[in-house]
Amino acid sequence: MNIILKFQARPFLMAGALATLLSASSCSIFEIDEVTDPNNASIESVVANASQAQLNALAVGVEASLRLGHANNSSYNQVVGTMGREVTVLNQTEGRWYLELQGRRGTTNTVDVLDDAAYYNGQYTDFARVGRAARVFRASADASNVINAEQKSGVAGFTRTYEALSKLHLLNLQGENGIRVDLDDIRRPGKFVTQAEALTNIRQQLDQADQDLAAAGAAFAFPLSSGYTGFNTPATFRRFNRALAARVSLYQADYAAALTALNASFYDRAGSLTLGPKMTFSPTTASDVGNPYFQVPDGEPNNLVTVPSNFVTEAEAGDLRLAKVALRTTPRTLQGITGSYEARVFASQSATLDIIRNEELILIAAEARANTGDLTGALADINAIRTRAGGLPALTAGSLAGLPQYINEILKQRRYSLFYEGHRWIDLRRLNRLNPNPAPGQTLAFTASPYKLFTRLERPAAEKQWDIANP
Repeated sequence: MNIILKFQARPFLMAGALATLLSASSCSIFEIDEVTDPNNASIESVVANASQAQLNALAVGVEASLRLGHANNSSYNQVVGTMGREVTVLNQTEGRWYLELQGRRGTTNTVDVLDDAAYYNGQYTDFARVGRAARVFRASADASNVINAEQKSGVAGFTRTYEALSKLHLLNLQGENGIRVDLDDIRRPGKFVTQAEALTNIRQQLDQADQDLAAAGAAFAFPLSSGYTGFNTPATFRRFNRALAARVSLYQADYAAALTALNASFYDRAGSLTLGPKMTFSPTTASDVGNPYFQVPDGEPNNLVTVPSNFVTEAEAGDLRLAKVALRTTPRTLQGITGSYEARVFASQSATLDIIRNEELILIAAEARANTGDLTGALADINAIRTRAGGLPALTAGSLAGLPQYINEILKQRRYSLFYEGHRWIDLRRLNRLNPNPAPGQTLAFTASPYKLFTRLERPAAEKQWDIANP
């Protein structure tokens, strides 16, 4: 099978070309006709004999492909934000955003099971393509004669980190459904594994990537975007890798491992809260896109992202992070749901989107320290966030009595520091607090009947069909 792969310098067009390639290579029970294009490279020729220009294009494509799960009609942060009741997407032409995803059908009926073929599962395919793009780049580099062994290790470390990040996004969506982790042969993908097994695999892949990066020399043999400023060498990219490992360890409740990973990351209690790799957007560049989460203040878009009022009413007085939302001049009401506040996290279409940043790492440190008995250290991390991100007074020693109160406070700080960034639903789920009252003074909107909270999206219909056709 010959599949077209067209290389472009512009990142989003490159990601789109990879998306076409990877969707053609993904699980399907249908045959794909052979296509030959004399003007563009096939995947076979790239894997067998990649030039430096082709390797560079593959690197750009891998990095840009991570945006596909955000820049689509079911943007990741909007879907998981809805599931965790951070936001309510009041879409004038698609009521499933604010009804079905919140467990309601019509006026009085409750949705028992989400649709396995609905648009809101679309980012599953997009994030799967990230991993596929990474594997193609790694195979191409391994077979290329234009880079040396050290440089190939750099490609391996970069691509394994991205592949792990791809799997983590998929697992966040699927939860207890689990995901496939053995994907080396796209025509014979491995069976689904449990959530715990998937986290183990993701962490192992990050650890392998860390070893690859350690053997990668002083520089990468491919370009990275400005979003990786400060993290664009093997040594500095390792710090990003270890930050992701800390997040995964936290999800595993392996708090000692989280602290170990943090020590090798860019965690800095006194450092810039915004430090960290980012996805970049260039709406004025042809074939690129703008930040999909930006919306014109007080505008009337079809797809309006509103914020439940409890985000404001349950905040501490004077919390600077309330600037992430604003009261609309004219609320929008659809099917009895009114959005009085709107999300204003991103100031423009050119605003970057964090992959992981120091603010999150400080909160990971607080949770890991609290769970390993270092309450003094945990309080110092909590206060770093309260004072520096929130403009709030520091808590005094003894103001939090015991581990449960520490976790309640950390959950609150994560709610406001990481708002609309894809964390709240996962946090509540992993801590078994996905309920109408997850902590004192913290509630979830739209949970009373006929609304319903879901712990996961459904496994996509195409995945089920593949397993039926390939028992």
